[in-house]
Amino acid sequence: MKAYLFQAILLFFAIHFLIPALAQQGNYTAFKDPQNRSLKQVLAAYENSNDHIIAVKELNKILDRQKLNPQDQLDVQITLIHKLQEQKKWDTCLQYCQQQVTKARQQQNTYLEASFYKLIGNTYYNIPDKKRALEYWNKCIAISATNQYNLLLEQSYHNVGVVLLEDGANFAEAEKNFQKAIDLSIQNKTDTTQLGNLHYRLLATLYEESGRVAKAADLYKTVIKRARELNDSLRIAEALMFYSRVLSKEHKNEEAIATGKEALDISRKFNKLDMEQTALGQLAYVYAYSGNYKNAYQLAVDQNNLYVKRYETDLNNKIGVTEARFKNAEIKYEKELEIIKAKKEKQIYLLSGVGLLAISAFGFHYFYQKRNLQQKLILQKRIQEEKERLSLDLHDNLGSQMALLSNTIETLDTNYKNKNAIGENLERVKGTSKQLLQTLRETIWILNKEQVSALDFFDKLVDYTHRYLKTYKDIQLTIEENFTDTKMLHSNEALQLFRICQEAIANSCKYAETGQILLFGQLRSDVLEIKIQDYGKGFNLKTLQAKDHYGLENMQKRAKEINAIFEIETAEEKGVLISIKL
Repeated sequence: MKAYLFQAILLFFAIHFLIPALAQQGNYTAFKDPQNRSLKQVLAAYENSNDHIIAVKELNKILDRQKLNPQDQLDVQITLIHKLQEQKKWDTCLQYCQQQVTKARQQQNTYLEASFYKLIGNTYYNIPDKKRALEYWNKCIAISATNQYNLLLEQSYHNVGVVLLEDGANFAEAEKNFQKAIDLSIQNKTDTTQLGNLHYRLLATLYEESGRVAKAADLYKTVIKRARELNDSLRIAEALMFYSRVLSKEHKNEEAIATGKEALDISRKFNKLDMEQTALGQLAYVYAYSGNYKNAYQLAVDQNNLYVKRYETDLNNKIGVTEARFKNAEIKYEKELEIIKAKKEKQIYLLSGVGLLAISAFGFHYFYQKRNLQQKLILQKRIQEEKERLSLDLHDNLGSQMALLSNTIETLDTNYKNKNAIGENLERVKGTSKQLLQTLRETIWILNKEQVSALDFFDKLVDYTHRYLKTYKDIQLTIEENFTDTKMLHSNEALQLFRICQEAIANSCKYAETGQILLFGQLRSDVLEIKIQDYGKGFNLKTLQAKDHYGLENMQKRAKEINAIFEIETAEEKGVLISIKL
């Protein structure tokens, strides 16, 4: 599937899950003074608040202290789930929704059961786990169709259509789901709302992707007209972006450029990096399609600068949070030392009249201070080692990708100066930027958790491998897993283990000349075992170790750091099997 379609779907979900907040139109005053506002205004204020932790606490208080009717209680719970999703507390969110499903079944309340199935599906989509998302949306559809919960049906058909469109494997089925959502929106009288207009916009994207350009153009016009009538600037910008591409395909280059510029101008007013990046990418495509490579190149550079800005912001925030944690720990430790010191000084003062006891107390105090100094030095050393480890990991895994990105931009500049085509290099810049951002997100995902369950780790590794193999379409991935126990990994263990697996997967794809890779995960007797096996040409282990091929020395070093057992079995024409036990 083309890169721009993936951007379209991401943009859809970034906006789609803001619909409840946009629909409620509250204000921040209600957040400060909830007693003088209606529940609807209070919930709107919480939806718009960026202080998600306080919002969760206050919403739980409302659920605990107020007697709410069933619909008001569901509205509060939906807002609470949105706030948990904003904090990426996926496990907490899923556990809460499952509890509500159990209560709904006990009460034989099928409407609540279907509602929370839909919310579970939304959560799995964000994780992301599209297979599980579809499973729960279909459960919602089954209950809603039987009981004629038409609004839930409309939303669930829409969500299923989005996943099918994103995968690009079954456009016909995706179209059926969007059409069902549109028919229900007419019946529900929501077809003129933001959600109803969104059905049409994504259907237009489907028409464009499946080659029905004329139908896509007509539908985009309708979407833009409705968005203007609703004064929905966000949706106007989104529709204009993709309509400009259709105009290019119809060879209406001047109109396409004007439309793309309007979309970019509106997008910049929202101050959202994702949206502005997408608008820049669409306009660069339009310029390149019309042969104006100079402007296409400049827009690609601007888009790349936004990726770099986002990377730097995320990295600086993460480093800032880490330094703050270390600083707080150091301050807390120093306060504890001061308290202990004060107690000891008081004891010395009270016993100062007894010479022998005073001398003993002085000796004890001396050794105590010496021990505290040693502990402080150890703590400082650990802080420094943690900073160096984090810097090294970011340098090893992000530095190479930044270097590749820089080289590609230099190639773009050379091709532009030599008046060569730059379309292929533009796509390479986009792909490298996305891979860089994904690597940063995976690193932050691990570092944000003090502990990661072995099963969550393996699921993340499977998701990464699927994404990585999209570049190697001739390689088939086989997954085998057997997790009968539970084991928690510290963030450093998870990070180092993830890097070892990344290196092994990359080596198999680049050098093994294999048609199949096996990814095996097992947890037994508190021992996590990961195996990565290819069936390619293999190599002479002793010879290649001496030459430092395949990054073996780096993988062994990471394994040693977390006390993992690292083994490799290989021979020429026998493939490679890498095993890590922790």
